[in-house]
Amino acid sequence: MPAEILLFQTTDPAKVRRRLLRFREAFLRLGPEHAFALVSYVPGARTEVRKVVLDGIALDHYVFGPDAIDTLAYPYKGAARPFRLIPGNCDLVALLARKALPDYAQYWVIEDDVEYSGDAHRLFAGLAGREGELLATHLAEGFDEWTYSSMLRSPGGDITPAQSWLVFLTFFRISGAALDTIDRYYREGWNGHSENMWATILKHAGMRVVDIGGNGKYVAEQDRGLRYYGEAGERFEKHGSFGTMNIRLRAGRRKDVLWHPIKPPAAWLRQTRKRWLSVVRYYFERLGVGGS
Repeated sequence: MPAEILLFQTTDPAKVRRRLLRFREAFLRLGPEHAFALVSYVPGARTEVRKVVLDGIALDHYVFGPDAIDTLAYPYKGAARPFRLIPGNCDLVALLARKALPDYAQYWVIEDDVEYSGDAHRLFAGLAGREGELLATHLAEGFDEWTYSSMLRSPGGDITPAQSWLVFLTFFRISGAALDTIDRYYREGWNGHSENMWATILKHAGMRVVDIGGNGKYVAEQDRGLRYYGEAGERFEKHGSFGTMNIRLRAGRRKDVLWHPIKPPAAWLRQTRKRWLSVVRYYFERLGVGGS
């Protein structure tokens, strides 16, 4: 049985065919103990495993619908109905995948708007065998003013935003044991945005969270400046090659770098407009403009 699996998160495999097949090939080159599958949450679907054939390659696509969310039975996390992935519930796809595919020691997850400007096999190989229950990007300290800090909840109410952690979850590796720990904490009543919950829960449980590169405060010297560039920033806006502020049509020219988000033209226009409206609204609020 393969020990590790790469989960490529997409709702439309055909639209990102070339990218997903490239990541698949690169990951499977790590050896026979590695596997690949597609995963997604689709609001109007019933949970099932679909068969997808791209360029003659048969792929399993694990589609989770609202019926799968109901099986989690978390008292707070994702409990609001109608259920929505955004804001802050995208992590439930990985937790559902753990339940559907329970026999792996490590789960790698990559979203379909992530790109890598180099040989993706080198990216995976460079992280293979690395210690740590969660390998991700932009590890940072939490703070009261973060946009989603009010979502944070711990059963005893003893964890404040300033005592919490933040991490970016569009490309990461997490152990099965760590996923089980997050699942247990959610069942015990922990709640919050996924970018706030995962690092906070794992550190609370004594597990190690590793920032795989960039220029942040918690990057080890061996990883500094590698795999992506930029820092989380004072608002956790995640500037640089791998974040949320710089929406791109294609990866940049800098080699061996992770890029996010890479969007097709229509989505690029829509999200760029949404991002700038959000930025303008934030500064208006800071200046007290437009308040009632």
